[in-house]
Amino acid sequence: MAWRNYEVRGEGDVHVVNEQGGLLPASYATGLVLTGKTRVFAGYFVKLTLSSGTEFTGEDSHSLRSALLRLASNLSAVRLALDCAGLDPRWRESGLSENTGYGYFIFHPEAVHMMAAVPVISVDHDPLDEMIAEAVSRMRIGW
Repeated sequence: MAWRNYEVRGEGDVHVVNEQGGLLPASYATGLVLTGKTRVFAGYFVKLTLSSGTEFTGEDSHSLRSALLRLASNLSAVRLALDCAGLDPRWRESGLSENTGYGYFIFHPEAVHMMAAVPVISVDHDPLDEMIAEAVSRMRIGW
């Protein structure tokens, strides 16, 4: 009987970056680590499987994000990198989203899954804003 079990709570696809900058397709699974005959909670895991079948796993007893950080460390040992939102230092979990896999960026209005790509900051070029900025730059106060 296996005493260490993984209970998958989420799955999906992600890309891994190799040392030449190429993208390798991979799949991931996240969830709970359970141990013992009665399957007692022992932590969280993130498992990555490359298209070649090679698997990498990160585990942590307290945090799903820490499990992701350990996975990234394991990947870096073989010169691979995972580019996802949960590894970005600006990504934050709230009290309610902690260990769900979802978090937030200040510049993005919606929740972002930790394995998703970092959202792009869209900068709208409003002509009115440009006209105001130009007018203010020409102002001479105190002359």
